[in-house]
Amino acid sequence: MKKNFTFLLVITIALSTFQNVSAQNNQWSAIDKFRNCITSMQSTNDELTRFNYAMNYFLTERSTTIQLQDACHYLYNDQKKYELCVAAYPNIIDKDHFFNLYDSFSKFSFAIKLYHNTQEKQQLTALENNYQLNLEQDNDAIYDLLIEKGDLLLSNNQFDEAILIYQQALQIKPSNQIAIGKINDVETIQQELAAILEAENQLNSKFDVLIQNGDVFLSANQVDEAIAMYEQAMVLKPGDETAYLRIKEANAWKTEISNMAEDENQKRTKYDFLMQKGEIFVSSNKFDDAISIYQQASNIFPAEQMPYIKIEEANRLKQEFANASSICVTNESEFNNIKTSIDDQSFADDQMEMAKKYIQKECFKIKQMKEIIPIFSMDDDKLEMIKYMYDYSYQQNRFYEFRGLLTFSSTQKELDEFLVGK
Repeated sequence: MKKNFTFLLVITIALSTFQNVSAQNNQWSAIDKFRNCITSMQSTNDELTRFNYAMNYFLTERSTTIQLQDACHYLYNDQKKYELCVAAYPNIIDKDHFFNLYDSFSKFSFAIKLYHNTQEKQQLTALENNYQLNLEQDNDAIYDLLIEKGDLLLSNNQFDEAILIYQQALQIKPSNQIAIGKINDVETIQQELAAILEAENQLNSKFDVLIQNGDVFLSANQVDEAIAMYEQAMVLKPGDETAYLRIKEANAWKTEISNMAEDENQKRTKYDFLMQKGEIFVSSNKFDDAISIYQQASNIFPAEQMPYIKIEEANRLKQEFANASSICVTNESEFNNIKTSIDDQSFADDQMEMAKKYIQKECFKIKQMKEIIPIFSMDDDKLEMIKYMYDYSYQQNRFYEFRGLLTFSSTQKELDEFLVGK
C-alpha cells in the first residue's frame, strides 16, 4: 500500500511539473509572438504592411488591452486602428480596460464608433443572455429588459432608437406609466436639444456674419472697423480662437499700414524737396543740375508725371538759353558804354527813352538789366523799366530778382502781381 501511494505521489508531482513547464512555455511563446509582431511592425514604414502584421497576431492570439495599444501606436490611420480593435476585441482578456483604447484615436468619432461596435454590443448581449427568457411566458422580464435597453440607448443619445424600444415595452404593458414617462422624457430632451441646437446655430450664424463683415473691412484697409467686428464676435464665442486670431492679424496689418504710411510720408517729403531744388537750379540757369535733380525725384515716384514734364521744360530752356547766347550777346565793354550814355541824360524821361531804345536793339543778360535799374531814382520809373525789359528778356523766369531793387513794398507787390499775371 505504501509503495502504491509513493508511486502515485511521484506521478502526480511529475504531471504537475509537466503542466507548469508547459504553461510557462505557452506563456513565453505568446510573449515571443507579440514581440515578433511589434518587431515586424517596427521594421517597415508601410502602413498596410504594419496593419497586416497586427491583424495576423490579434486574430489568433489572446492578448491584453496594453498590447493592443502598443500595436495601435505604430498605425497612423484612424480607420486602420478601428478595424484592428474591432477584430481584436473577442480575444482581449481584460475587456474592462478596453476603454483605454479610445485615446489612441485622433478623431473622437472613431472612439464612439468603436464603443458602439464592441462594448455596447457586449452589454446589450449580456442583458439579453442573462435573462434567457421564454418570450411568451415572462412579460415582466421582457418589459424590464426593454426598459434597460432603452435606457442604454438613451445614455448614448440614440433618441429615436430609445423611443422605439420604450414603445415596444409599452405594447407589453400599455398602462404602465414608466414606459410612458420614459417616452415623454426622451421627447422633452429632444425638444430641449433642438432648442439648444437652434440657439447655437443662430449664434454661429451671427458670429460668422460678424467675422465676414470684419474680413470685408480688413480687405478695404478699414482696420479699426474690422477689429470692432471681430471684438463683437469674440463676445459671442469667448472660447473660439477665430476672432482672436483675426484681431491679431488686423493689429499686425494696422502696424504694417502705419509703417507704410510713414515710409510714404518720408518719400513725399524728399520728393517735394527735390522738385523745389530743381526749380531753384532752373531759375539760376543751371539746367543740367536741375535735370539731374528731377530724375532723382522721378526715381522716388516713377508714376508721377511732373518730374518728366519739368525735365522737358529744363531741356527746352537750356536750348533757348544756348540759342540766345549764341545769337545775341552784349559784351561788358559795350554794355558799360551803353549804361554811361543812359546815365548821362539830364532828365528821367530822356533816360527812360534812351534805355528802351537800347533794350529793343541789344541783348542784355539779367545781370546787365539789373545794373540799368539803379540809374532811375523813383520806384515808379524802375517798375516801368522792369516791365518793359520783361518782353525783351530770354530769362523771364528770373525776374523775381528785380524785387530787391525796389524801395517800397507797394511797388514790390505790384511787380509780384505783374509776374504772376505773366
